[in-house]
Amino acid sequence: MKNSKDISSMNQEVLKSYLESNVIKSAIKLKGKFAPFSEPVDKIPKTLQIKRIYNLKEQLKNFFLIIVKNYSNSNQPKVRYFLTIILASQSSDFLVSLAKDYATRNNLKLIQYSLFPKKRISLLSLKEIRTIEDYSSSIELLKDFKKKFRKTLEKIRNLVENE
Repeated sequence: MKNSKDISSMNQEVLKSYLESNVIKSAIKLKGKFAPFSEPVDKIPKTLQIKRIYNLKEQLKNFFLIIVKNYSNSNQPKVRYFLTIILASQSSDFLVSLAKDYATRNNLKLIQYSLFPKKRISLLSLKEIRTIEDYSSSIELLKDFKKKFRKTLEKIRNLVENE
């Protein structure tokens, strides 16, 4: 019988193979070096080094696949995959506060990050992909998030215009 670590590494290999053959194959790899981002683990920020970023514009507009090197932890996979969508091309603390509630409820990450060097910082929403099934469900979740986020911005704009 296989232990959970073996099953997890098998899932990682299957996911890697799926992404390489079905997603990365038709994606555009972004060139350049990218700053790492961090995530809190037990209230301590852990750095995730970016290995590669792919623009999925051939398949999905404003979607990216970010591949990161995981922080050192023996029971974690070495590489993690994040499906990413641009919520706003120019981020601000106000936009983050608008998006935070939905992101928290749906286990999404929000980061302010520049995907393109020498460009403004964008507001990105990330969903970690752990299995093949996560990929398609994450696409729908992120599309829905962007649609709801846009509606909220539209409501605010209409309120301001009507004042």
